[in-house]
Amino acid sequence: MCTSFQLKSSDGGLVFARTMDWHPFKAEALVLPKNYEWTSVYNGKKITNPYAILGVGNSEMRQHADISDGVNEYGLAAQKLTFSNQSDYASEGEAGKIQLAAFEFLLWLLGNCRSIEDVRQKIDTVQLMTDENSTFKFGRNDLHFSATDSSGQMINIEPHGGRLIISNNSIGVVTNAPKFEREVEKLTTYMDLNVLTEPSVKNNNPNQISTGSFNGKPVFPGGFTPTSRFIRAAIYKERAIYPKNEQQNIIEAWHILNGVTVPKSEGRSGTYTVYRSAVEVTSRRLYLQTYEDLNVQVYRFPEEL
Repeated sequence: MCTSFQLKSSDGGLVFARTMDWHPFKAEALVLPKNYEWTSVYNGKKITNPYAILGVGNSEMRQHADISDGVNEYGLAAQKLTFSNQSDYASEGEAGKIQLAAFEFLLWLLGNCRSIEDVRQKIDTVQLMTDENSTFKFGRNDLHFSATDSSGQMINIEPHGGRLIISNNSIGVVTNAPKFEREVEKLTTYMDLNVLTEPSVKNNNPNQISTGSFNGKPVFPGGFTPTSRFIRAAIYKERAIYPKNEQQNIIEAWHILNGVTVPKSEGRSGTYTVYRSAVEVTSRRLYLQTYEDLNVQVYRFPEEL
């Protein structure tokens, strides 16, 4: 589980927000400096990240830093989300490519790419692997990934047939399984998406993707399934005000997050929203709120790294 979305402001800013819905773990802000060195659990090879990262991760990771979402020094932001039973990883490595466990991909992406266009150029140099031939058995991690930058582009990255496939995300929302195309198809039951037929949007508001008419449409679902959360996040975004600046954008994003947050519950699988986070890609500030804390912590990107 997890819900991710982008929200743009009229001053040219962009917030990339998410819920981290998972089993309990200790999440905290992590700062990784330029030239951070780490060793892949797949084959023991050392990798050096040229770019600094500010993100959220598991502070108890032993092998190397484990980043779940964050932003780098160039304003590229990315997140990893569960993708239950949909991930298709490679079992045999190809010569000349970098082999990684799926959970390591975000650490590589933010440390080695400057922008969405840079991601498009470098994506074929990486393979995500099963642990069939790995030096360290890390189990199966069903994941896919989302990324954005100051250009406003948002992309999904999904592992299929042993390759990483990029698709454009014109909705600005992503959750988990089923695949993105299925979720967009179901969203059309609740709103008429002009973003699928014409690039223009009403009122010069880039966050709005529909015709603006909800007449005759059913009430959106209230459950916690990936599709229910996808539809709610898209509709909340559609009806939100157009933020003027970063502060207003974060406030709006947090109210949208409230609508897709999964509370602890007796009798469920044990997963809940462990934390909510957001980054602003221009200021590169990180906003983090854990489940047990009503306060939102703000972290500035360190300039001297």
